[in-house]
Amino acid sequence: MTRRALLHVASRWLVAAFLALTLAAFFLFLTAFQVSADGTAHRILRRGIAITTDIDAILPQVTNDLHAAAQTSDQDPIRVPNFPVPVEIPKDEAARIEGEELRQRLLDQSADRIYDDGMSAWAQTDSKSQQNIARFSTAGGLNRAFGLVTQKWNTIYLIAAALFGFLSLVLAALLWLNLKSYVRLLALAAATATAAVISLAGAVAVRFALRTAETEADPFEKELIDLGVDVVWLFIRNYLVLSLLGFAVLAVSAFFLWWDSRRAARPVVRPVEPAA
Repeated sequence: MTRRALLHVASRWLVAAFLALTLAAFFLFLTAFQVSADGTAHRILRRGIAITTDIDAILPQVTNDLHAAAQTSDQDPIRVPNFPVPVEIPKDEAARIEGEELRQRLLDQSADRIYDDGMSAWAQTDSKSQQNIARFSTAGGLNRAFGLVTQKWNTIYLIAAALFGFLSLVLAALLWLNLKSYVRLLALAAATATAAVISLAGAVAVRFALRTAETEADPFEKELIDLGVDVVWLFIRNYLVLSLLGFAVLAVSAFFLWWDSRRAARPVVRPVEPAA
């Protein structure tokens, strides 16, 4: 093989490797965009706020303080006292709301506020309210990760997904132009499957690390870690689907490549012409 031919083959492998990397980044940011979308992010934030504030334990005291504030305050609406995220309730409702209705109102409005404004909404009200979580612990990392499922980060994930999606298309086009027949589809499927498997392995490793940390956590941290495990599962689910899709296309393209090579290897039998 000449040096030029060797460089040509090496360039194809290099393009395929870069394609796998850009696809892995595209899958990551696309899934992050889905997870941080309004509906999914709202459910994650609701659950995180419920855990971090220990809302079921503080709800009776918050209810009493809210009713007292509704009777003595001239403001309308009333800001819920002694709750870490700013939540405002009309004065006439504040005097009577309680129980599950108040709990749902607190969680819904808190999740909306944090999704729109980020974790700064929490810090502005009470910088000491986030329980005693070690900064560099697993639960501490999960607590700070709430700030990554906000509207601001949702937009960032969308831009990053679009960027890496465009780069992936460019690299896929280069690979397509430098290959022939079913080898094109085989190479693209292999790059997709490789990217998905790498992403899946990373997500499974993170989930395993969280499960390992869970064994040494206290009940409060365990609830936060359980939330993190459930969020990571959303990534695993997407990566698993992409892996299966990549391998399915890989198998189909390999079959057609084999079939095409068999047809090409068959000798051409020409009919015998009768003698003149």
